[in-house]
Amino acid sequence: MVHRIYVDSTDDFVMWHAVDALGPIAHPRVLVVDDYPACADALQLLLEQDGFEVRSIGDACAACAVAEQWRPFAVVVDISMPGMTGLDLARQLRVGALTRDMLLVALTARASPEDIARAFKAGFDGHCAKPLTPVQLLTVLRSVTGR
Repeated sequence: MVHRIYVDSTDDFVMWHAVDALGPIAHPRVLVVDDYPACADALQLLLEQDGFEVRSIGDACAACAVAEQWRPFAVVVDISMPGMTGLDLARQLRVGALTRDMLLVALTARASPEDIARAFKAGFDGHCAKPLTPVQLLTVLRSVTGR
């Protein structure tokens, strides 16, 4: 039986659909992709303190290869980055054989209704507005991993 995770949307967090719980994961991995090192480091610290194994990277192009090799269950992505944007990264991850089923969460200051719709269309499962209020994001990550 598949356990579905439902999270209520708030002003700063939107989930478009329920996601499948993966069950207990010994080393739950999360990849953080953000070109702003202070944001990436802060999120990495928060997630590590909550028991997640985290890698952060500032380049969306390189993030695709890291995701394929390291195979995190979730990727938290900034939208506005130089070169490849977070939207482009989400589209690329959704077509990859090894990455298509990863939980994708946009973490961005771009939070207008149009921006949120673009994130959904690109393939994100959720949208979290900056500045981050971590409760909803942690709830989703914990629930999916059976924590």
